[in-house]
Amino acid sequence: MTIRIILCALVFAAIPSIAPAKVHRVEDPQKFQLVVDSAAYGDTVRVPPGVYPRVIVRPGIRLISEKGPEETTLRHDRMFVLRAVDADSLNVVEGFTLDGVKACEAVVDIENSALVLRNCVIKGGWAGVRGKFATLRTENCQIRACQRGYFLEESKGDILENDIRGCGIGIQLISSSPRILRSTLTANSLGIDVADHSDPSIGGSIATANRIYGNPGGAIHNTANIKKEGLRTLSPMTLHVPYNFWGSNCPDSTDFRGPVVWSPWVDESAKKSIERCAVAAAR
Repeated sequence: MTIRIILCALVFAAIPSIAPAKVHRVEDPQKFQLVVDSAAYGDTVRVPPGVYPRVIVRPGIRLISEKGPEETTLRHDRMFVLRAVDADSLNVVEGFTLDGVKACEAVVDIENSALVLRNCVIKGGWAGVRGKFATLRTENCQIRACQRGYFLEESKGDILENDIRGCGIGIQLISSSPRILRSTLTANSLGIDVADHSDPSIGGSIATANRIYGNPGGAIHNTANIKKEGLRTLSPMTLHVPYNFWGSNCPDSTDFRGPVVWSPWVDESAKKSIERCAVAAAR
């Protein structure tokens, strides 16, 4: 028995201890990247109010503003404002204004990464969020004044409760299949562009209905092709986008480009589904 106890003690002693997660605080904007780089996997970096330069986040780091996007800004006019490369699902960025000064290529640049963006204002880039081979989750974000609100290539994830306005294209998908839920896309030149082998989920139920209206170039433009049993084909895909609000209880079907099935839709309150316009039903 004594020998067994000694052996167990030796085994436990050989197991390395896991350091508890730490919280770091940025005290000097000019040392912002240094503080982020000093954080270990699982740590949180808290950012007080102020204006900060661009930053690159490594795997496992949570970047949280203390006072929210009204008082905490990351700003840069070239390439990117926030970049995540090889990040994972533990990475969270929350509560910032991310400003590309109408000059940077991508305000948020996500490549080969999983990232959660929450409660952020994203503005002033060619792309607000650019994802390549990415799995992203954006919650309650506002995107303004970008050529592309989202520009996603070979990417997936959730675009949840976003408000996308004043962009050239609200969401552009190239072989990408995110879920777009409870979001508003309005006052963009085009709402959503679906291309190559994309197969997004857009709305789909009263509980997940989007509001996609007032985009002069159209709500949906679909040129995607079918993937069958994992293989890419040249056969046109019919995009099904039921249960969304399209700006009227009797939407104009010419607002849709390409093969799109958009009924049933919902009324402005998103509490009632509609199969046919009242005028058509009365005929």
